[in-house]
Amino acid sequence: MDENNTVVITGMGAVSPYGQGVNALWNGLLNNDNCMHTVEELQALEMVNTKVAATVEQADYSFIPRKHRRTMSRMGLYAYCAAVEALKQAGYENAPANLGFFMGSTLNSISVWLQLCGYSQGAHLELIKTSDFLQIMNHSPLAAVCQALKINGISVGSSEACATGLMNMGLAYLSIKSGLITQALCGGTEEYHPMFSACFDIMQATSKNSNENPSAACRPFDESRTGLVVSEGCGLLFMESKKSAVARGAEILAEVAGFYSNTETESMAYPSADTLKQCMQGALFCAGLKPEDIDLLNAHATGTVAGDIAETQAAQAVFNAELKINSLKGHIGHSMGASGSLESIACVNMLKENTVVPTKNLNRKDGRCGNLNYIKQKENIPLNIIMKNSFAIGGNNCSLILRRSL
Repeated sequence: MDENNTVVITGMGAVSPYGQGVNALWNGLLNNDNCMHTVEELQALEMVNTKVAATVEQADYSFIPRKHRRTMSRMGLYAYCAAVEALKQAGYENAPANLGFFMGSTLNSISVWLQLCGYSQGAHLELIKTSDFLQIMNHSPLAAVCQALKINGISVGSSEACATGLMNMGLAYLSIKSGLITQALCGGTEEYHPMFSACFDIMQATSKNSNENPSAACRPFDESRTGLVVSEGCGLLFMESKKSAVARGAEILAEVAGFYSNTETESMAYPSADTLKQCMQGALFCAGLKPEDIDLLNAHATGTVAGDIAETQAAQAVFNAELKINSLKGHIGHSMGASGSLESIACVNMLKENTVVPTKNLNRKDGRCGNLNYIKQKENIPLNIIMKNSFAIGGNNCSLILRRSL
């Protein structure tokens, strides 16, 4: 591996419950805006305790050529918008030759799957269209965006549940670092369906005590938290070698300093503090950094009791009590496969603006969480290096380190 092949970020694109675009995401976080609301379908399901989600408002996607739009599920539409924005910020009207693309989701479009199941049960298989099938492949959003934007390099649709977005960023980073490719789009995309909330509710992992006050439903680290709030969206970042960025005069937004991933083998649903500790230590080792070099840990922290405790206890074992820590899921919920990349986009902006977004709804820290410096109010402080965590059901863990561009 070429240690001199520094990897940087030169473009970002987002669709989030705050709206379309990176600016909408960033301004929503800075302003502490609420994007959570009760969901009609959940209200009709008496056996499901949670009634709240954070969804993307209806948008006009008519600018996408119809021949491409008809093969895109909602998560494909989100990905197209984010890709175009990231390419534009990186300085491209069209995808450059040999651009790599690393993007996945937790599941493909559930709504389209259910529609097809309805055809099958009613013996109306003749109603199934080719475009329906093209929306339910595991890599459907990836393939649809590649076709629409003529992305002809290596494409990988890696899916690791809640770690998908960060894993794809890590794969892009490693591919560029190794010299396999020079440039890549990477991240995750997800579309909401009530089934997500219902499944997490069965696992007793959803917020259920704030259905009448949606803005307070997700409370990472707080002693009164009861679980996560499912959301949706897409976050994509344009990565390339620093040599490439400098040669073409691109603005460098941040450097990707290190990445590490490991797997929990004791439980499919509950991470252990020891495995999470090893993941963070691995990222530090790969980046050649010490624990005291990290200015902020942007935690995975979904607002579940077990997950928050395991992650913060692991962080305490790696870092000292002065480490600043925050979570963004109190603001935008848990966007599943898109969460790691959407939150990384926010981390890049935190580095650029020397601003730490606080953990929303954190009023009184759970004493079982690690002894760290929990950010409850927006802080303007010097930031140079941020570690971003994503941990998934199934045991896939990722830690990625972002550094201010010099």
